[in-house]
Parts: sequence; structure tokens; C-alpha cells
Amino acid sequence: MINTTLAKRYAKALVGIGQENNALDRYGQDLASLSEVVGTSWDFREVLINPVFTKEDKKRIAGEILSKMGTDPMVTNFVYLLIDRKRIDQLEGIEKAFRAEVDEINGITRGEVTSAGPLSAEDLERVTGALSTISGKRVLVKTGVDESLIGGLVARVGDMLLDGTIRTQLNQLKESLKG
Repeated sequence: MINTTLAKRYAKALVGIGQENNALDRYGQDLASLSEVVGTSWDFREVLINPVFTKEDKKRIAGEILSKMGTDPMVTNFVYLLIDRKRIDQLEGIEKAFRAEVDEINGITRGEVTSAGPLSAEDLERVTGALSTISGKRVLVKTGVDESLIGGLVARVGDMLLDGTIRTQLNQLKESLKG
């Protein structure tokens, strides 16, 4: 289970070091790559979290993998620290918290846009521009398609939800006619 308070604390520490070393992007890429490997390799994940393996074994195996991945030595040392403190199970949460912290520093927020059909590049640019204006930050969006929306789109940015779907408009009209 991910402890978000703990993950934020570790992420903030690594962000501070990354800022000092002017290596935030590199650290973020390395953390994301490692998190992906841990998420997709059951064997590697088992080695890292299973108490049967010693800290030394975990560090040796992790070190070999990190070396082959070309991971920055500071991130490798950070992973060793997580292993020493029995916090390696928090890696996924730390990676997410790290990305959120860096986004905050760079004035970026992330969101999702779901539409009834694929959006053209031009439409996506207009939606992203509008969301950036509303949020006051540069918005990076992940897109999705949900044909049940009939038409229009739903945008989520942070805790803000904008629903401009035809389905929602029809439901609102239906409720107002009942009224």
C-alpha cells in the first residue's frame, strides 16, 4: 500500500537534489523507467519487496539492472536508500509524487479529455488552450474515447470536471422538463 505522505517526503528530497544538480528531467525519466520495470517484471518486484532476500542481495540485483538501464548514480543511490529503509515498496508513489512536484515547479498540470470520437490535432489544441486559460497553468492532457458520450467531451484537470457531453445536456433537459 502506498503511503502518500511518505512518498511525497522522499520525492521532495529527490527533487531538491535534482534541482541542485540541474537534473530533474533525468531523475524523473530514471524513476519512471524503474517504476515501469518494477511494475512489469514480477520477478524483479518480488526480489525488491520479499523479506527473504537480504538488503545486500536486493541492492546487488537492483544495481545490476539500474546499471544496464543507464540510471544516474544519484537515482541508484536513492534506490539503495529506499532498500535500506525498507521503503522500496513505495517506489510507484514516490515516482508519481516526484512527477507532481516537478510539474508544480514548471507550472504544469495534467488532465484527461474523453470524447465521443477521436479529437483532431486542431480540436485538441483548442481544448488544451481553453483548459490552460481556466487553470492558469500549462495543461498536458491524456485523451480517451468513450462512444457512450454520444457527442461532446469531458475534461478533468486536477479536481475540476468540465462536462460538455450531449448525454449530460439531454439528462439536464429531461430533469428540467420533469420540474
